Amino acid sequence: MAGRINDEDIQALRERADIAVVVGDYTSLKRAGSTLKGLCPFHAEKTASFTVDSARGFFHCFGCGEGGDVYGFLQKVEALSFPEAVERLARMVGFQLHYAELSPGQAKALGRRTRLTQALADAAAFYREQILADGGAPARDYLRSRGLGRAEADHFGLGWAPDEWDELVGHLRGKGYQDEEVADAGLATRGLRGQIDRFRGRVIFPILDASGKDVVAFGGRVLPGVPLRTGPREGAPPKYINSSESIVYKKSQTLYALNWARSEVTRRQLVLVVEGYMDVIGLHCAGIRHAVATCGTALTADHFRALEKFTPRVVLALDADDAGFAAAERARALAAEVQLREVGVLPLPPGKDPADLAGEGEAAVEAALANVKTAVEFQIEHLLRGADVSTPEGQVDAYRRTFPLLARLDDRFLRYSYIRDLVAPSVRLSADRIERELDDEVAAHRTAPVAGSGVSNASASKAPGAGNASAASTSSASGRRLPGDLAAATPADPQLLLEREVLQAALQTPELMPAAWKLVTADDFRAPLSRTLFAALNEAPPGDLGAVLAKLADDDTRSRVRALALTEARHGADVRKVAEWVAGLRAAAVQREIDAVWEQVARVGEQLDPAERRRLTSRRYELERRRRDLVEGRDA
Repeated sequence: MAGRINDEDIQALRERADIAVVVGDYTSLKRAGSTLKGLCPFHAEKTASFTVDSARGFFHCFGCGEGGDVYGFLQKVEALSFPEAVERLARMVGFQLHYAELSPGQAKALGRRTRLTQALADAAAFYREQILADGGAPARDYLRSRGLGRAEADHFGLGWAPDEWDELVGHLRGKGYQDEEVADAGLATRGLRGQIDRFRGRVIFPILDASGKDVVAFGGRVLPGVPLRTGPREGAPPKYINSSESIVYKKSQTLYALNWARSEVTRRQLVLVVEGYMDVIGLHCAGIRHAVATCGTALTADHFRALEKFTPRVVLALDADDAGFAAAERARALAAEVQLREVGVLPLPPGKDPADLAGEGEAAVEAALANVKTAVEFQIEHLLRGADVSTPEGQVDAYRRTFPLLARLDDRFLRYSYIRDLVAPSVRLSADRIERELDDEVAAHRTAPVAGSGVSNASASKAPGAGNASAASTSSASGRRLPGDLAAATPADPQLLLEREVLQAALQTPELMPAAWKLVTADDFRAPLSRTLFAALNEAPPGDLGAVLAKLADDDTRSRVRALALTEARHGADVRKVAEWVAGLRAAAVQREIDAVWEQVARVGEQLDPAERRRLTSRRYELERRRRDLVEGRDA
């Protein structure tokens, strides 16, 4: 728990950092007028629609609508919290941050966490030194046999734990760590000889937090065919072991290599989850950089919550056997728990793991990924595999195997799609006939009493709140633009186009605004969004886009205004043109007043009082004179 970062530092760092340099680490940018353009790192596209304005310190994608300042970019691309984004940027530019004073309790908690994190960092450095020493030769030979050289070992921070009882413990004691701290960091255990190293005679895989800032744990693998001198007295040692949990490491929440994969996962909107560290490393080295792995445990709901920050699509590499079927079933349930949209499966060939697939090269892996199946499709194929459909009895038995799985799908049309595309062709029977039988079973199940409740399944499903999540998701995901969008390329309404030109000039080049700009009021604008932006411009310092955006009420409005600010303007720094637009805006407002007077006269007609008629006629002449002065440039 760190203290609060000083506001002055946050602003100073924002002003010092060049957003184009930061963004340039994630996508290639090219000059396009006064801005820079590149392919968006947040969605797949072939034509560059991602714009960066270094002068204003903002980015905006005209394809997906993402945008913000340099902190917002780092938050989105790396899935960081705001404080994490500030700290990441400070490290990038070498800026010293200052924190608000901590309470004694906060300082104690922060001190403990910091000590353990530093111990883990020192351990990682120790393991890296050992793999380069003479004693690390067997580890280097093993890595070479797996196609990994010095560059790959350095990138992933791979190390070697000597086959000794307390090499690391002694090293950390020499650096001033207490035995309790070393144990609490998951680096040591208690043995007959006292405190001993947890990892001995193993290749070491550092596990970093999602931001890549800190080592939080380690995984260790024994070398094949090399006996452990410090191994168990009886039986073989486990191939892999991992750090025990600590205040900095929860294995149910941590994914190996997420720190390296996160930007590619965000770009692809897809993550590939495998089992082992070497699987991930092999895939990354083959160019498949959106792969991650669990740390010696099955996937949990917390893993899915961590992934959901980056992508709605998770693909699991699974064996096409009973264990794979069960893993797919469990994954579907966990994904539904966190409302993650899509779970797919990459079926592994018999006897192969993802590292073997990676050994065939990037093209082979990409081809396999192109044929990823949904988890339900994978499960159906497993259920039908080996079925004897040569007889009517065999056909019926085969399709009924799928009913328990299909019945758990609430969407009837989804059930029918799987029956039509997978089940019916496999058993060579009518999809409609299979669907009718399944519908009957589903209906019978839903009208049967829930055990011990006296309430039917159908009644339970109609309880208040049932199905609301789906409805809410549908209504909120429409993403429709409101009529009169200022950010549209060319608004069809001439009035809206005029409002856009004036407001864009005020956003981009406030120094070009004429004196008459101070006479403009909210009533001169017709579109609600124009009035909202005008009010924000009046409350913010001239030229401060960040302050303008801060005055806006919601992300959608901010996205549209940001897009307007980063769109190339048509005025070309022409003072006269901007003055003409402002005059035209005011003249259009006067014309609306004239039209309103005419409408009132026409509506009342002969019933209008003579005195009121004369007043309205005088008002109309006055407005027409004012409009002519504005059009002809005689009104300030």
